[in-house]
Amino acid sequence: MSLYKKILTVGFIIIVFASCGKKEEEEKIELRTVRHETIELKSPVEALSFIGNIKSSFEPEVSFRVSGNIEKMNFKLGQVVKKGEILAVLDKIDYEIQLRKAESSYETARASQIEAQSSYNRIKELYQNDSVSKSEFDSAKARMDSTSAHLRVASEEIKYAKRQLKYTELKSPIDGTVAVKMSEVNENVAAGMPIYILNTNTDLEAISFIPESVIGDINIGSQVNIYSSALDKNYLGKVIEVGSSSLQYGSTYPVKVSILGKNKSLRSGMSVVVDFNKNILSKKNTIFIPLNVVLEEMNSNYVFIIKRDKEDVGIIKRVEVKIGVVTNKGLEILEGLSPGDELVTAGMTKLKDGQQVRLK
Repeated sequence: MSLYKKILTVGFIIIVFASCGKKEEEEKIELRTVRHETIELKSPVEALSFIGNIKSSFEPEVSFRVSGNIEKMNFKLGQVVKKGEILAVLDKIDYEIQLRKAESSYETARASQIEAQSSYNRIKELYQNDSVSKSEFDSAKARMDSTSAHLRVASEEIKYAKRQLKYTELKSPIDGTVAVKMSEVNENVAAGMPIYILNTNTDLEAISFIPESVIGDINIGSQVNIYSSALDKNYLGKVIEVGSSSLQYGSTYPVKVSILGKNKSLRSGMSVVVDFNKNILSKKNTIFIPLNVVLEEMNSNYVFIIKRDKEDVGIIKRVEVKIGVVTNKGLEILEGLSPGDELVTAGMTKLKDGQQVRLK
């Protein structure tokens, strides 16, 4: 073969390979790469989980009904108490003196009443025999009535002094434990000042404070899940109170949840997480998609999904959809899509039905 023919042959081969490479390159350019996501069913609600604290449903603050200096405190923090046991005692001397004074006043009043009664009986007999005037009789009767009244007052003063003396002993109103000890021995306390806070560790409740943005989603009677990280356990609860005012709570509303069943491991004061709609979250029965992927034509809405042709290549398919409400999860789809469909999420306006694309 001549040199000229060899050159022509080599040139032809180069042109053929160049054309094939260019054709392959053009084919690659024609396959548009699209983003996509696989459709899954989701719950129609957001998680409503908030921190709460365990409290006894009954936590009385116990206090003396009289003032004085604390002489004894019989229980420490966390100790078990029985109903009627003496929690603390005030110095009784002043109240004992008051009782003795009341008793002395009673004896004086009683002596005066006995004397007045005797005088009245004598004058009454004389009056009936016309031996004394009516004014003397009336005077004797008035003195008797006065001393009788003084005696009754003195009797009530004794009862009052005895009650005051009795109030120097602070007794437990419940069977429970000492949750908070608020005073110490030798401390001077006023009537009504809390000395202890007690709790029962039964009929426990969880209290959470819920923002105003979601308080409307919480209803009395709904079941909740309560998780204690300290015990690594879940407990079932029920909403029993929903606060109607945020005053004193910083734009939040108190929600009270009773804990169902016997939960001896839980203690008042423990921190927990309350899931107010966990039972609803488990029901994943709704499809939500991004709002921007839905296109409109002739009063109908549609999206593009991908039917896979190869591992990284697919065919575009146009699907009409029936839309629902817009939520913070996306646009609700009522009809047209199913779980597992691969939805095109970008570049929808440049696609057409049946177009082959490369998957990203």
